[in-house]
Amino acid sequence: MQLKTSLLPISLSLAIFSNGSSIQFESNLGIPEPYIRLTYKNTNTYSGEVTNQDYKIYLITIPSNLGKGNILYFLCPVTGRRCRIFYKCYGSLIWKSRLAYHHRIYYHSQVCSKYDYHNIRYWDISRRLDVLNKKVVKNNYKGEPIRLLKTIKTLEAEQQFHDMMRWLVVPKAIQKMVNGMGLSSAEYLF
Repeated sequence: MQLKTSLLPISLSLAIFSNGSSIQFESNLGIPEPYIRLTYKNTNTYSGEVTNQDYKIYLITIPSNLGKGNILYFLCPVTGRRCRIFYKCYGSLIWKSRLAYHHRIYYHSQVCSKYDYHNIRYWDISRRLDVLNKKVVKNNYKGEPIRLLKTIKTLEAEQQFHDMMRWLVVPKAIQKMVNGMGLSSAEYLF
């Protein structure tokens, strides 16, 4: 959840997810206690059980080390510590800081098998490239390629690497099968 402030002291926003869950944000950045109020429904994907949540997450401001303005932080409703990012995983009903979880939070690529890693990375990059390619309006500015195109080119090179690696990292059983057929790995792959 990323915090985006507005000039209005109170603002509302609503998001609806594909599994039937919905969330409403109400932010009040006024004095004395700025907060974000979360009102949402959790739909358990296994049992279909629906639970309603309604609570406030308070915000604190710390002066910036640059001497201009303030930095907004969330106060975790569980630990009371300030943080910039909230997580909702392991079946938790509320959003809370990373330190509020008793277990480490893993990315999907950290828990997949070594044979599946490059495949996952390939498709993650592919989805990211689809989003970035829709944002490209023009190719250059004053004769130089725009930063977005440089990012796209870097991601395409990374995707090409993972595409090659997902075919080279093959389980031993399949390698034995290919060798038994009298094919080299290069003939099998290409």
